[in-house]
Order: sequence, then C-alpha cells, then structure tokens
Amino acid sequence: MIVSAALDYTYRYDFPSGVATPAGRPQLSLATCNADQQRPYFFDGRARHPRILGEMLYTLSDVVRTHFFLPRPAILDPVLTSNEERLRLEGFSGCCGVYARVDLPAEAFDGECHGRGTTNVDFNQPMRSALLRLRDEEDVRFAVGRDEVMLSKGDEKTIEKKVKLPLRWIKGFSEVQAYQPRLRLMMEASAAEALRFVRSLPKGAPPKTPSYAVSHGRSVRLSQRAQPGAVPILGTHRVKVIEPLLLRAQSLRVWCDEESGASGWEVRYPVGAFFLMISPEVFRGFSGEGQALATLAKPPADVVLAKVRASLTWQSQVDPDRLARELDLHSTEVEAALGVLGSRGLAGYDVDRRRYFHRELPFDLAKVEEMQPRLSDARKLIEGGMVRRLQDSRGDVAIFEVQGTGTIHRTRIAGEQQSCSCPWFSKYQGQRGPCKHILAASILVEDATAAG
Repeated sequence: MIVSAALDYTYRYDFPSGVATPAGRPQLSLATCNADQQRPYFFDGRARHPRILGEMLYTLSDVVRTHFFLPRPAILDPVLTSNEERLRLEGFSGCCGVYARVDLPAEAFDGECHGRGTTNVDFNQPMRSALLRLRDEEDVRFAVGRDEVMLSKGDEKTIEKKVKLPLRWIKGFSEVQAYQPRLRLMMEASAAEALRFVRSLPKGAPPKTPSYAVSHGRSVRLSQRAQPGAVPILGTHRVKVIEPLLLRAQSLRVWCDEESGASGWEVRYPVGAFFLMISPEVFRGFSGEGQALATLAKPPADVVLAKVRASLTWQSQVDPDRLARELDLHSTEVEAALGVLGSRGLAGYDVDRRRYFHRELPFDLAKVEEMQPRLSDARKLIEGGMVRRLQDSRGDVAIFEVQGTGTIHRTRIAGEQQSCSCPWFSKYQGQRGPCKHILAASILVEDATAAG
C-alpha cells in the first residue's frame, strides 16, 4: 500500500560531515547542500529558555512516536524549517490524526540565522534523553543544518541523521494545510485554568460520542452536551499530550473548524508556542481526509502559480495583499495559489498570524497526484467521456450525469454547495472531501468558466 511507502531523497555534498580535532579540540563540521552556504548550519544559537525548549521538542517527539488509534510502529521524523525570524518544527503522529508544531521566534535564542532551509530528521531515544536533561542554568546551543540536527550541552552532543519522509506524511501535510485556514478562535484560558481542564480529561479508551470543551468564565470545562461555541473532542487522550507544557506556559487558546470538528490547541509562552491539531475522529488521520482535493482539482492558472512560487523566499509569513500588488495579481489569485502550493508541501499555515509561511518538503507534485486516487479517477471519468452536463443546468447551478459502475450518478454544482447521488457522498456528506463525481463535474465547470 502506498501509505506504508517512503520517498527516497538524495542530498549531494561537497564534503562529508565529520568530527575533526584541530589543536586537540573537537570540532564538528556539518555539510549542507547549498554550494554558497558560508557556515555549516542554517540556524545556530544559544537557547534563552532551555527547559521550555526541551519540553516542547520532547512533546513533539511524543506525538510523532505515538499511534493514537491502533498499536502500530510510530514514525519518527519531525520537519524543521529555519529563516531569519523563526524556527518551526512540525510532525504527525503515527496514525496521522494528530499534527504538532513548535514555533520558536528569534527572541528564543541568542545567535543568528546563517541561512534558510527545511529538513526532516529522526528524534530517537538518545535525542529524547538529551532533551529531558536540559536546564535553564546550562549553556545549551541548538543548531539546524540541511542534513542533520545537533543539540549540544557543553561537550555532550547528540547527532541525528536525515531520514526518509513517509508518503502518508506527505499527504497529511497537504491535508492539514487545507484545514488550518478554516480554524476559528473559540476560547482562551490561563495556563493554570487550562491545566485543570486537561487534567480532568479521561485517560481511558475513547468513547464513541464526542465530549465538548466549553468556555466557562475565564476557564474551560468539559461537557457532554453540544452547545454554541463548544469544541468537540473525540479522543481526549490526544489533547492530554500538552499537559506537561502547561506547567510553564502562559495561556492556552482553543481553535475549531466548526464544519468538520477538527480542533487546534495552542500552548502559548512569553516567547514561542506549541500548536496541536487533532482530526475530527480518532480513527481519521489527516492523510485520508481529502480536504485538499478541490484545491488540487481547480488550481489557478499556471502563470499565477509560477509567479507566486518564484516569490517564495522562506518568509515566516506571506502577506497575500502585498504579494498581489508586487506581482500584479488579484489577492484571491494569490490565496488560491498559496493553497495549491501548501498542498504540494511548499507552504505551511500559521493560524495565529492567519498567514501562510514558506517551507519546502522534499517531494514533488507527481507524488501528491499519486496519493489522490479520487482526483486521478475524476480525470479518467472526463477523459473517458463519462461526464455529461444536462440541459436543465441554469445560472450558477450546473447539473451533471456521471456514469458509474452499472448506474448513473446525478451531480449538482452550485458554487460551494455540491451534492451527488453516489453512496460515498450519501455516507460522508462532504466531510471526507468531494467524491470523484463531484471532482469531475467541478473540473468541467472550472474549464467552462475559464473558457468564457
């Protein structure tokens, strides 16, 4: 199955990384894949709050080591992005139902950025042990290079080598970017109140019906009843992973996509933040949600994509209005292009800033297309002449007949309101992304609109 495969990616270096001992003193030299890189690391600095840094990275490591649905081997490869303003670390749980990101602004370090880049690495047990030993009174340096990560405390060092990126992670990264722009801030509480709430969450097997986080004055309470402004939680054990972080945090903000039920849990510090996002249900990984399908099926013009792609230079936030003025495009075109580029691993999304940020995951569009069978099936339906627009289509409403296996499906496209008579749509009602029939009809509507 494609979800168990991994993508091979090869870096080529001018020299190998290694440890030399000039003048009897150990010196670690890390190679990068940028020929013009002046220093061996993209980021190098001294942590101002080592204990908080260690706890956030350790919790991220916990997420990527855990399969929250079934007892399967976890995948251990966070993705790190560095630029002049911010260091971000992202990862998924083994089931791809929990996304986690650590945001560290420049103020979290004494040091400087030596370059920009993204890498994925494995945080194994020696690295985890090093993170747990960090203390604020120690001199702790943290450096990120293109092909390996180094965490040092005095003369003690742990080196992590680059690893393969599993293909279902690629799909998960594209899907989670489709959810995050839809998240809305629902409530905020102090870290002390948030800690009380998280400690109250049940630890046992997840129930089949959701619990709800509700705002109660300045606190957050757990309820079993849906009500306006409540955030549904299926799998409270997934939220409990942030409990250790709240001991030294400032506050907790809770976000929700009310349409799907996906939620975000943002642990905020005076400097930096930890963002946790959980899928609508425990058994639903982000890698299988299909939320990016509509974006991939109806991308903006190639020239728009090319212009926006060329303008990405590892920005920690991309302002679409400003970029539109610079590129002589409409801001909606830029937003659409960023959505497509996000689905291709070329942009992430920061819900706090409400902005995309540039980072490049090591995979290409061909692989994304391979992991979207509904999209490829939709294109086959069009190529086979199996999609017919009916004469009773009118105005903004387009009605199609799509040939299925031994039957004909009726599909209706009215802007964002879409429906289909097929069993897939009847079962999920769009919650798992559009069916192949809706995708095929949408592509034809978009082509007709573009043709004038």
